[in-house]
Amino acid sequence: MQRNSEKRLLRTENKSFFDLSIYKYIGCFGVLESDIKKLDLYSHWCKVSCASTMLCVTHDSGESDNLVYLYDWEKFSRIYINTGN
Repeated sequence: MQRNSEKRLLRTENKSFFDLSIYKYIGCFGVLESDIKKLDLYSHWCKVSCASTMLCVTHDSGESDNLVYLYDWEKFSRIYINTGN
């Protein structure tokens, strides 16, 4: 059985590419789509990530967001940095 703290969206002390905070939710790590939206590359990310799976999360405020799995975000970021696409 999961403890309540494991069911909450928790920001870790770590950062990913483009200085995005890494979050943990029910054992999964990722970055928030709302944070990616603040980047100039968001429209490009939308085009190339259309088949990526995201986890729907709810902030303590009740606002919904998507948690982009860390593996997918970091793979996209490496390709984008190395190729510009």
